[in-house]
Amino acid sequence: MPSGGPRLCVLHISDLHFCATEARGHYWNTEATELAVAPHNRRGLLGSLLYDLRNEGLVPDLVVVSGDLLDRGNETGVEPVVVFLKALAEGLGLPVSRLVIAPGNHDVLRGGDPAGRYVLYDRIRGALYGDTHPPFAEGTPPHKRVDHHVFEDLDVEIVAFNSCEELEASAHKEHGSVGIGQRDHADGLLRRTRTKGHFRIAVVHHHLESPAGVGRTDYSVMTDAGGMRRWLARERFQLALHGHQHVDWHDVRELDGWFLAIAAGASAGVAEYGRKEWALPIAYQILVVEGPTRGRRIRREYDPQTMEWADAGRGEDTQALRFGPADAAVSSGPTRAEAKAPPPEEAAPPSLTRKGRIAVKIQHLERAIDSHRSTLRVQLVSLGAAVFLAVALAAYLFRMLPPVLSVSGGFALLFAGSIGLPMRLASHREAIDRLHFLRDGYQRCASHRDDELVQVLDERFQRLI
Repeated sequence: MPSGGPRLCVLHISDLHFCATEARGHYWNTEATELAVAPHNRRGLLGSLLYDLRNEGLVPDLVVVSGDLLDRGNETGVEPVVVFLKALAEGLGLPVSRLVIAPGNHDVLRGGDPAGRYVLYDRIRGALYGDTHPPFAEGTPPHKRVDHHVFEDLDVEIVAFNSCEELEASAHKEHGSVGIGQRDHADGLLRRTRTKGHFRIAVVHHHLESPAGVGRTDYSVMTDAGGMRRWLARERFQLALHGHQHVDWHDVRELDGWFLAIAAGASAGVAEYGRKEWALPIAYQILVVEGPTRGRRIRREYDPQTMEWADAGRGEDTQALRFGPADAAVSSGPTRAEAKAPPPEEAAPPSLTRKGRIAVKIQHLERAIDSHRSTLRVQLVSLGAAVFLAVALAAYLFRMLPPVLSVSGGFALLFAGSIGLPMRLASHREAIDRLHFLRDGYQRCASHRDDELVQVLDERFQRLI
């Protein structure tokens, strides 16, 4: 663990999608709210990240960037991403060797000579690390493009994998894979540190499993995700980090008596084309390792209206992590050496930020209910007016036409004006019932924390409102 304290703090950002402004793939130079204000009133990605970390009292020991440094293989993003990463390290007071990067599918050139598909990523890697991580030799096969970072002072080692190749190249899918060859190569690298018992973190770009409870449904999971998870558990990795589809979630898998924590990071920089359809936010996460078997994940989302980061709005903004041997007691002490079970914890009351967010949604639902009721009243008034006009017209026609025709005409007009009323009444009643359900659910969550219910309500809220 880091000197001066028992915890390890890892900043995880992913899917930056840097490119030139005209390419319109990077949120911060094309669509950010602050682009409409004066330059001296902007922070941008770098400034807002550093400000938020300071404001939240978070001091990262390491930075992990899990791929898609560029947007759609755009060469114009190479220099900006290098400048950003170096400035981020400087702003955090870290050497660039404390930054760990891995390639994503947007960093790989798919057309032309296969031997040159990693040329842009290699330029980024070389400019960032220099001599601290020698460049891959020319002709290095994809399965040997693995970076093994060992931080003796932190008692941590990180393996950055290349998940950008398909097991079946002819399939032309973008699910990604690691493959047996790369795992065997990584196994050789890990032999050098196997006896040291370092805390192990794996970094890939593509998904290790399908996330549950998020709004995106076109999940793209690595072809060999199951084999990769088993290998990570067998090699005693505690934590695996990835990005790729801009969703924020985590899971803990028990595999052969070993807990593997998997945490996916949302995009910190992709433009709306990669988020809007699923209402995904700009976000980052912090992983805090508090002992050999436990930690927590802190989720932060960017609010374009305030131009600041805030607690994540979907699910719990701070989530517990479990990793390591399944038969070990969960560590709650101040050091990694201690391993005693934590005392039972009472459910924490909702934070003011969460209460405020729930209150805003309740107000929104109240307004929606009032709007539906007002619309219903207008329709009822309209129906009354239609009845009056039909009766008046029938009276007029009674003087002009035979009685049978005049009464028939009046009833025909009345029927035509009111035929859709039952359907409209039923539709409004159903909508109001749904809104009442959401409002009552949020009111319950405002006083009694229930993150699973909030997640369900948020999903229905997005679909209904």
